[in-house]
Amino acid sequence: MIAVRAVYKRYGDREILKGIDFDVQRGEALAVIGPTGAGKTTLLRLMDLLEKPTSGTLYIDGLDTSASEKVRLDIRRRIGIVFQKPVVFNASVYDNVAYGLKIRGEGGVSLQQKVKSALDMVDLSGYENRRARTLSGGEMQRVALARAIVIEPEVLLLDEPSANLDPVSTAHVEKLISRIIRELNTTVVMA
Repeated sequence: MIAVRAVYKRYGDREILKGIDFDVQRGEALAVIGPTGAGKTTLLRLMDLLEKPTSGTLYIDGLDTSASEKVRLDIRRRIGIVFQKPVVFNASVYDNVAYGLKIRGEGGVSLQQKVKSALDMVDLSGYENRRARTLSGGEMQRVALARAIVIEPEVLLLDEPSANLDPVSTAHVEKLISRIIRELNTTVVMA
């Protein structure tokens, strides 16, 4: 599903990634481990096509991510990402989770069912009308997870999703990630 070949990433004179090579099979989970500043977030940003490598190539499902912008956009639509610090819009939980589906043109009963299912999976049923920014850190991270999985991504990238959470929220998020891997058969790369 993912092939990373001789990937290098520089910012000015600073080399962040040097000769990274690995494969991740469809449905597999890969943990990327390293100290702060080792390039884990940079690697995930490259895999999500938010940045381009200085050199080397990334393939998603056999497609070269350095291809045309149309191909890159098609690939990006197959990927979900959750950042270390939860990113939520100043809107209801429902609207946060539904966002990716709406920009893909989905609506009606299908959208409602998918949002409900995603909220059920992250244990946030009943939160639909609450403002996402008023939630606790753990709840906001679960909203971000729901927003990522509702689009049914083939690849889910997780950048230290429990790093800023209390122990109870951390345990909850880690349990959810295990459930996502098991039940959705999504390819997961997690820092």
